[in-house]
Amino acid sequence: MNFSANLSFYNLSWRDLPGALPENEEIFAIGDVHGEAELLNAALSSIASIPRTTSRRHLIFLGDLIDRGRASFAAVKLAMAGNMQALADNLHILPGNHDLMLLDAMKDESCLEHWLTNGGKSVLSELGLSQQVNTWAAITEKIRAALHPGYLEQIAHGPSHLHLGDLLFVHAGIDPHADRATFLAQSRYQIRSDMHWATMRYPFLNWIGGWNGDDQDPERRRQKPTVVVHGHTPSLREQLTEVEKLAICDGIDGYRAVDLDIGAGYRQQLAWAHFITTKGKSQMQIHAVVKLGPSS
Repeated sequence: MNFSANLSFYNLSWRDLPGALPENEEIFAIGDVHGEAELLNAALSSIASIPRTTSRRHLIFLGDLIDRGRASFAAVKLAMAGNMQALADNLHILPGNHDLMLLDAMKDESCLEHWLTNGGKSVLSELGLSQQVNTWAAITEKIRAALHPGYLEQIAHGPSHLHLGDLLFVHAGIDPHADRATFLAQSRYQIRSDMHWATMRYPFLNWIGGWNGDDQDPERRRQKPTVVVHGHTPSLREQLTEVEKLAICDGIDGYRAVDLDIGAGYRQQLAWAHFITTKGKSQMQIHAVVKLGPSS
């Protein structure tokens, strides 16, 4: 993989979190990648350059490694070994709806069209394939041969979400009106509903009631310490040209949510967040990398 150096980095200031993190652990969460391998490579290298101050470092991908961008296979390869490049101890690759659409298409020919019309054609283009020329069997065989061998297994059988302290990491969001455990345990196959952890938009995105309504502790219900860290719905729908625009990812004060999807695949920009406890305070810093000039 040959990557250029025509990149710009943006960093918001550190801010306090309402809840707590696991003791002596730091967390990096990367938003939707959508085939932007060059940006992912830069993000992982940037994370590695941050001096470690804890005994354990987590690296989390919020899903949608593939589709739309020009280098889905390279992005998957980077992500699957991301802990080594980012010098992390624990790697967590959560499934996004695009990853799951590919999984469906690999298992069932009737699902191929649904994936292709939602961004999958870019993956076929990388392999010089097309639905008009190649059979489903040929397409799936070549995709499987080109993918990192552990990726489909991870998407099929890995966790749908991750709790670390008072942070909940999930691809799209959660339903504030549903039982949390039941909602997050929904099947990941042939999703056709927007009321799913991989596809959720509303009422999640405009919910202001917090995520601790069922907590037994009245103080936690009042303080609303839980924050949902997600992607799926782009928080930024324009080119990132100044750091102030990145603040739209931070919805903690109003919504107890952080949205790290800034439109990768549509624009060459990728966001991630760093969570750490410093001097007894749990804090977050949001970062982004942007490719300048024409696509290479």
